[in-house]
Amino acid sequence: MEKYEILEELGGGSYGVVWKAINKHTHETVAIKKLLTKYESPSAKMMINREVKSLEFNKHENIVTLKEIINRNNTIFLVFECMEGSLHDRMTARTKPFSETEIRDMCFQIFQGLAFMHRNGYIHRDLKPMNVLVSNNVVKISDLGSSREILLKDPRPYTHRVTTRWYRAPEVFLHSKVYDSAVDMWAMGAIMAELFTFQPLFKGSSDLRVMHKICSVLGSPTQSSWPKGHELYELARSMNYRFPDLPGVPFSEVLPFASGEAVNLIGSLLSWFPYARPTAMEALQHPFFHGCYRVPRNVCLNDADPSLPLVFKLAMVQEWMKKRSSLKRSCASATHNIHDDVIRLLPENPFEFMK
Repeated sequence: MEKYEILEELGGGSYGVVWKAINKHTHETVAIKKLLTKYESPSAKMMINREVKSLEFNKHENIVTLKEIINRNNTIFLVFECMEGSLHDRMTARTKPFSETEIRDMCFQIFQGLAFMHRNGYIHRDLKPMNVLVSNNVVKISDLGSSREILLKDPRPYTHRVTTRWYRAPEVFLHSKVYDSAVDMWAMGAIMAELFTFQPLFKGSSDLRVMHKICSVLGSPTQSSWPKGHELYELARSMNYRFPDLPGVPFSEVLPFASGEAVNLIGSLLSWFPYARPTAMEALQHPFFHGCYRVPRNVCLNDADPSLPLVFKLAMVQEWMKKRSSLKRSCASATHNIHDDVIRLLPENPFEFMK
């Protein structure tokens, strides 16, 4: 630590504290994360080794770089490249919303980092605006302390005490013993929605309140309307949780200033069911990112196009169903009688909503 001069404190939390510092020899500005947990107990060693191993195995331009590890009397200091601030800081400092072009560029970079991490067999498990760092127009995933390597030979059940509550996937809330990279994709859906509104989509002070908020936006899941829908209900039953009966709100109403492509991508990411969410690589190929030419442009939002992944078609159908249900409720509220001729005005083809 002698070669570093501490300049200021950047932040802190239950994990420790982060300082901005300068290397006296190279004059490079770095960020030093001091961990409060001593490197003594087996659990502390496992946690620290997990973050370090994840960072060493996931060297990518959109994942923050670990430069050095320092052990002083069993106190660990992790030395990182220094970034200007977090995505949360940038939203807080803004006086006007991001343009969709800005959101597209930032999310494209996050998905690039996630695709690399997932391909290497790691899941982040704590994606949120505070854990995404930004400098100028460069975006990087940070804080891999909750990351986990997905190994078939690892018999330990996955903990449900991961991911900040507002960005936590339903299967984690429902204490699924095994989950995968789809939990990161759910978090990305919540982050994308927040970039449009500057408000967390699923804000709540408890697990129950957040789950109720999820139901109010997505509509409560049913066992019959989705393949494998019974699996969610089995998880809920095992912890004595009962889904509220809520119809949901179309994402186009929740995000009125977002394009049809953005709405479709967010809707596919925020699916109740992990298998119905796109992978990070599929997300990169979505039409929302067609202005970014570093990935193949082999997907288009056309129901006749066989290359369109099923997850995006499912999101379009779900959005159509919520719009149809919303209009039925409006008719019932206005006239107390839903006339067949009014309902017939609704498009029978869900893909018309993307035109």
